[in-house]
Amino acid sequence: MSPNEPELTDQSERFERLLEVVSLASVGEYAAALAHCRELQEDHFGMLEEGLRVFISELQAGHAAREQAIADLERAQQEIDAKLALIEAQSREIRALSTPILDVWDDVLAVPLVGTLDHARTVEITEKLLQRVVETRARWSLIDLTGVDEVDEATADHLVKLARAVTLVGGRCVVTGVSPQAAETFVSLGQGLGELRCLPNLKEGLRHCLAARGGSTAIRRSR
Repeated sequence: MSPNEPELTDQSERFERLLEVVSLASVGEYAAALAHCRELQEDHFGMLEEGLRVFISELQAGHAAREQAIADLERAQQEIDAKLALIEAQSREIRALSTPILDVWDDVLAVPLVGTLDHARTVEITEKLLQRVVETRARWSLIDLTGVDEVDEATADHLVKLARAVTLVGGRCVVTGVSPQAAETFVSLGQGLGELRCLPNLKEGLRHCLAARGGSTAIRRSR
């Protein structure tokens, strides 16, 4: 064996160890890779080993920070999803409370509306009212707009369609509490109100329904 062979053998083993270190680091096994690194030896090869060790340590720290950031984002997303679910549940409860359907008389339902009446809300009202009309076989439905802030043309058109839908399931629809602005909006539709009858207030609407079903005597007795 020549004098240089032990040195070459040692360098070969160190080189193979470096390859193993790089291989482990390439698949994210940073702790195992660092465990293969030995103490620094004062030679050029040792400087290479130390540089690689520092590089892998930084990779490990960066990977840990990234994993922590991902975990934090996932927790934040879960919290946001939970809050959104809670808000949606509360919104459903608020919509249910703000759009009650009342049995005000035999065969007569009333829907007193408050706040903003947009397209989405009128769609929801339509679905709930039609279901109740079918369930109770009510002949009349009173839609009271006294507490509604504004009725745009699209909403007015939807109310007309609501009245037609109620007619199709065997009922009739009356809108009460129509403001001057809402009245102008209904008129601007230019296609007539069809099955939709408008009266100034809920009392007049109920009077009309009971009179139509032969209940005018009951109203006079209730005064």
